[in-house]
Amino acid sequence: MSKNHNEIIKCPECGTEGDFKVWESINTKDDPELKDLVRSGELFMWKCPKCGNNCIVFYPTYYHQPDAKALIHYIPDAPAMAISFMKELTHDPYDEKIKLEKGCRKRVVTDMNSFREKLLILDHEYDDRIIELQKLFLIAELKKSEPDKIIEQVYFNKEKDGTVNFAIKLQGEQWGRAEFSSGNYSHIAKTFKIALAADDEVIIDTDWALAILEKQM
Repeated sequence: MSKNHNEIIKCPECGTEGDFKVWESINTKDDPELKDLVRSGELFMWKCPKCGNNCIVFYPTYYHQPDAKALIHYIPDAPAMAISFMKELTHDPYDEKIKLEKGCRKRVVTDMNSFREKLLILDHEYDDRIIELQKLFLIAELKKSEPDKIIEQVYFNKEKDGTVNFAIKLQGEQWGRAEFSSGNYSHIAKTFKIALAADDEVIIDTDWALAILEKQM
């Protein structure tokens, strides 16, 4: 179920206060219009009614997309309790009567960029675990071919023309792009099929990918 409440926000520029709607839980079946508002970032934006300053407001939320069998908990600096809770969760976070779909993919993300990336992967019907492994192999290739470059982050990315690739953040606020290969994706899916079938982690990131790779070796 979707759940929200209002809070008072104070503008960091002029000090004016105003109402801001915080969504503790988002269910796209109950409120389909929220699907696009999450992706655009509008649900996390507040505009000062006096000076017009736009602010990003980071707050924890559950994002449940039943038709995709996905539940994502965005919570900055995810505490261990939140991770344990998600692992054991079998129902809607705010209504025990609403059971999660069989095979529902549960995830915990700790920053907004990762949250948006998970949603993008979801929209393209890919497995985020395979994407993370693919990113790990990409980083290894880049380090081998360009050892002087320091890679800080790699994100699954969508360009304005609709094509997808990997956006690479380098040291010094520089960005690059790398091809997304569906062939590599399929190969990784096949290679790690058994390991992925046994996996039940909710935080899927570089550390997770490294741990899976070590088990496979």
